[in-house]
Amino acid sequence: MNKKIYSIVIGFIFVPVALLAQGIKLGKLTNPKLSEVSGIIPYSHQKNHFWVHNDSGDKAQIYLIDDKAGLKSTVQLEGINVVDCEDIARVNINSVPYLLLADIGNNLKNRDVLSLYLFPEPKVNANEHIIPRTDIKKIDIKYADKKRDAEAIFIDPVDQEVYIISKRDFKSALFSFSLKKNTHDEDVIRLLPQMELPFTFTTSADISPDGRFIVVKNLTHIYLWPRNTNNSIIKTLAGPYIQIPYTPEPQGEAVCFDLDDRYIYTISERPLGLESYLYKYKY
Repeated sequence: MNKKIYSIVIGFIFVPVALLAQGIKLGKLTNPKLSEVSGIIPYSHQKNHFWVHNDSGDKAQIYLIDDKAGLKSTVQLEGINVVDCEDIARVNINSVPYLLLADIGNNLKNRDVLSLYLFPEPKVNANEHIIPRTDIKKIDIKYADKKRDAEAIFIDPVDQEVYIISKRDFKSALFSFSLKKNTHDEDVIRLLPQMELPFTFTTSADISPDGRFIVVKNLTHIYLWPRNTNNSIIKTLAGPYIQIPYTPEPQGEAVCFDLDDRYIYTISERPLGLESYLYKYKY
């Protein structure tokens, strides 16, 4: 990648790098329930609100925060036990917004089968909310070649294909499967690597609601790919990217797009009690 590139044109998409800016600090994460935030996605029912979740050690639940990083509501997934939730994605199915919580962390590589949980996005108006088990679809996956750790997932709005990016491979590998297939709770989807990215330690990823941009994050960088939606995700990720100027975080493991405007958001875990903030980037 030529670091002197000042703009990128893909299809009909033109992105001047000059428009990219350092992150704007929105609010400080202080609630003790949110010490290991590992995923973030916007809330579709109220602007400037977000779903976040912790990774290992927490129950099967997601949290609604505002744009000052203040906790507004806790939502529990009834009857679900999780090990290490590392990212969250969204998709519209028949015009209904759904969330996909990914229990795919596998630091010790001691899990053969990993699980994802698909459920309608709740509209909350109280401090606590429960999603019934009957509204939750469990999707089990297994890497066909070897055990892997992953922390990044997104769903293409064009065709509802789910993409997972590995973390600890020498080069992060991309895997996918279709949500449109009629899988049952007892089925296990076997995944094979489809391509490699030119970096490692991927911690989060997202795709814009119109499918025209893909963002992938590791602990030190944010990478952005403009996409012509006539092109596949693999073809797009094999092409040139833009590196967004990144404000370092204590352990930044979460990234997402805004639903309406040209913004990217990040938030971090709080290792050793370090401060974490919700950041906004213009792209």
